[in-house]
Amino acid sequence: MGFWGEYVVARSDKPLLELEPLSAGVCQDGHDSCIDCLSAHGDDGWQTVAVHHGLPGRTPDTLKAIAAQTGSPALIVYICDSDTGHVQGWSAQGGFFGTWFTPDLAAEYEVPNDIAYEDETGMPSTAYQAAWDSAHSRIVGEMPQRARDACAWAEASGWHSDPEKVLEILLADRIEYAEHHFFELLRAMGLPAAGM
Repeated sequence: MGFWGEYVVARSDKPLLELEPLSAGVCQDGHDSCIDCLSAHGDDGWQTVAVHHGLPGRTPDTLKAIAAQTGSPALIVYICDSDTGHVQGWSAQGGFFGTWFTPDLAAEYEVPNDIAYEDETGMPSTAYQAAWDSAHSRIVGEMPQRARDACAWAEASGWHSDPEKVLEILLADRIEYAEHHFFELLRAMGLPAAGM
């Protein structure tokens, strides 16, 4: 079983673990041992925190709260079983953006839970396949704009992104671990010394 949870990326002159909602010290399941400070990225205050199971509350609200406390943009990725990730960011200049990466796998998480995966033969059901096709087409179709949104967020953060590389990473489907792939995305977006 892979990693389920979030990585929070933000700039602060104090440890991110001292900011709300991270300072509560609990994940969305109420555990008090799920939050780890992973790393600082150089001398400019950018930090990454891992939250197994994810933080309580809505991600857009969490992003805005962190950005309000730090005065800088904030970014959160929710990693789904080390398969794919849903990236969301907030900046005062550009507002909110969100995107999946690895669209083939991401589309699986977009299929509504009430649609049965298998039919009576054990193959993907017609309803499931139609929902997957629709989700995949939408994710891939939106990806060029989502890549531009990610680069705009990066520029608002003072980073210097590589738009072509960002799009390539978002569209890639042959990955080993989504959490490593996310740090590749951060590097393409321009975060100095990003890596696990």
